[in-house]
Amino acid sequence: MITEAVLQDFRSGKKEAYDLVYKSYAPGMFGICLRYTRCKDDAQDVLQESFIKVYINREKFLSGQSIGAWIKTITINTALTYIKQNYRLQLTDNELKLDEMHFDSEETPDYASMQQKLLAILNRLPDGYRTVFNLYTVDNLTHKEIAEYLDISENTSKTQLFKAKKMIQAIIEQEKISYGT
Repeated sequence: MITEAVLQDFRSGKKEAYDLVYKSYAPGMFGICLRYTRCKDDAQDVLQESFIKVYINREKFLSGQSIGAWIKTITINTALTYIKQNYRLQLTDNELKLDEMHFDSEETPDYASMQQKLLAILNRLPDGYRTVFNLYTVDNLTHKEIAEYLDISENTSKTQLFKAKKMIQAIIEQEKISYGT
């Protein structure tokens, strides 16, 4: 358990406290890394780089702040940097009008199965679509915030989200046809 005493030891650089923070938060942060990257190896690289930054910047972590939120911010920023440096991130602006997406409601499978299927679908999206979709839908950033993070216009962010949703819908429809559901 991460107590205030553990956080104090973490800020002062004690290895045992850092190890406890890592053990507590690395699995959840790995899930975030997987959403932004193409494969487990890339996700592991991002996770490792994120926790190096967590350690280096530990003194900047303020008492009373949520350590989970602080680590998540570092992890997302590290993933975005990794994507920009290692993937051909293409974000384009166009004049598409955004309309509502409609998905058929069905009986939902178990959570682990749904999570696995969603991750597989997200991995089929182009890097730009996947990145904007994650930032907007999963991490709850606004289009303005996404535009600032990725150095793009708000319209580009909206377009990428729209295209991602359309592609996800097409993949889901294709899967229904393939499996005869």
